[in-house]
Amino acid sequence: EHPALPAANRSGVRVLVAGFAKTGTRTMSRALYQVGLEHSYHSEEFGLFIWSKIADKFWLRRSGGSWSGLPSPGFESNSDAEVLNGTSSEELAAAISRCRVDAVAFDAIEHLFWPVYKVSQDAKVIVLNWRTFVEWRKSWDVFMPQLQGEILATGLLNSATSIFPWGALFHILDPLMGRPIENMLRTGGPPICQVYDWYKSLWHGVVNLRRIATRWISGITLAPETQEEYDSYFRMVVQAVPPENLFEWDMRKHKYEDLCRFLGVDPCPKSGNLPRANNLFIFQRDFPLAFVLRTLVIFVLHWMNWKILSMGF
Repeated sequence: EHPALPAANRSGVRVLVAGFAKTGTRTMSRALYQVGLEHSYHSEEFGLFIWSKIADKFWLRRSGGSWSGLPSPGFESNSDAEVLNGTSSEELAAAISRCRVDAVAFDAIEHLFWPVYKVSQDAKVIVLNWRTFVEWRKSWDVFMPQLQGEILATGLLNSATSIFPWGALFHILDPLMGRPIENMLRTGGPPICQVYDWYKSLWHGVVNLRRIATRWISGITLAPETQEEYDSYFRMVVQAVPPENLFEWDMRKHKYEDLCRFLGVDPCPKSGNLPRANNLFIFQRDFPLAFVLRTLVIFVLHWMNWKILSMGF
């Protein structure tokens, strides 16, 4: 944890990305990382490093310090909406600034855009409104069943770590490995969507449900059902942000050079079109070696679970 920035209501975030899933949020998050914003967060990192900690503190205060009083992860609720309503701007700014966040894409945590914008003075805003509602909805309707299939498949594989409390072994392993997980949590990076190995992958599988995935079903997600909802979200952003800090990005025509020019990055380390990022099985496809090594460990855990359980029958 870096010290919180001295100015109240100041997060230190340089770039906010306003957009829904299937508007290019993951592609933009990676592009920002590639041009030098080393703490470029997608919703995974924001949940992992920041929001899960804010939520834990909120519910622990309410429960008198009892961890059993926290909402059960993995169940749809409005728990994070309650946390948002009970979190001051000063608390939010301090939590973000301790991770020295450079950029945030608000895919799946859209209701956090305005609170973060409020505490991010002079931040640049990239608006991913290049798709019409009809185009976006068509892509969304194809994507969601595929995502649900991915969640089922990865959930079955990851279940090996939940039969017994294998995750507790990280308290022993991490010091032996040089404390990479502890250091990552203390410094807020590097982002797991950009830098990932087999060891982080194992840990990610243990904490994903509570720290990340639950955020997407806890009242801070906005999934437009109508043309008006879709357009009004972007319209409000465009109207609120000063023109000099606003970029209405079109994935079909804008390039790295446009991004660097907007951010004042010179020389620009990349050129040409932004490569489309994977948005299904992203960690498996982006980091195949980590996935293979992690899967071998998971299979060993499945075997150990079976052997231990079979002793009782």
